[in-house]
Amino acid sequence: MSSSLPQYRRIADALVAAIRSGELEVGGRMPSERELSAEFGVSRMTARGALKALVDQGLVSSIEAKGYFVSVSRIDQRLQTLTSFSEDMRRSGRRSSSIVLAARMVPASGEVAARLAVAEGSAVFHLLRLRQADSVPVALEAAHIPESLAPGLIEAADFAAESLYATLRRRYGILPVEAEQSFEASAATESDAAILQVETGAPVLRLTRLSLSADGRPVEFVQSVYRGDRFTMRVRLAPGSTDA
Repeated sequence: MSSSLPQYRRIADALVAAIRSGELEVGGRMPSERELSAEFGVSRMTARGALKALVDQGLVSSIEAKGYFVSVSRIDQRLQTLTSFSEDMRRSGRRSSSIVLAARMVPASGEVAARLAVAEGSAVFHLLRLRQADSVPVALEAAHIPESLAPGLIEAADFAAESLYATLRRRYGILPVEAEQSFEASAATESDAAILQVETGAPVLRLTRLSLSADGRPVEFVQSVYRGDRFTMRVRLAPGSTDA
């Protein structure tokens, strides 16, 4: 660990390692400021800074008059780049896996047809997957791709183990380069709750994404439900107008 790091940061990193290894368990109590001060030979203010850093990262929660406790770690998903679920999980240091709930050709509904710029009722590949991070269900994802763009996609790969984007790129030369994405806060339906292993009515994020090729052609329309207790969506904003 670099000696150039501030003391509070070195302590925070040691605590993160203990959380990741399971030495400090989810829901368990963190060492107090006094305990950290004694263990690392620092002031209580420095120990407090380390704990606050973990609170800011979402790894630890502070309960007044009770102390600090290990939180359920959230997945920090950045929305400024177009990446696959597998890539997002690798970046977060998690092991991704998927369970295919449906993989079939279906007639395009009105909404799907409008988004993909195809005729209503035309054939689209429908892929419904339960997404998992470290074997914990975190998202339900339904992808739709025009059959005319990727004929035979249903037999092209085992999508429980292989990336849809990688298959599209390798087999069909299709590379989504940009996307229009929207998300809204919602509550888990009974069906969502059963699949995602949360309570009915629990907070979820509903996302829709339309992925486009380099020539602006729609190639994929995705509707997803993410567990609200597992994800933080992060967007980087650039300066706009300088007017007050």
